[in-house]
Amino acid sequence: MTSVADLVEPADLERLTGSDEYAAGRGLADGGAVKLLEFSPLRVAADVADGGQSARVELESKNGTLDWRCTCRGLPAGACRHVAAAGVVAWERSPKRRS
Repeated sequence: MTSVADLVEPADLERLTGSDEYAAGRGLADGGAVKLLEFSPLRVAADVADGGQSARVELESKNGTLDWRCTCRGLPAGACRHVAAAGVVAWERSPKRRS
């Protein structure tokens, strides 16, 4: 079973979002903007506060791949800073795995 945390390792998350969106998401996460609503191995849901607005992010592990949605964009045109922020927090709060 591949967990969400396995799919949002920092390098993978940066590849998914791009370096600028990843850096912006890391800043949101480090600033405490992410509120986890659901946190399980296969699904993470979060509200991400950003400039007086809030975006809802859902991350799911489906068949070993990451499925994501964010309310800031209708269709996945590329993962945004909110996806990056939620992924950063999910990675940081997940149990540490052995090498």
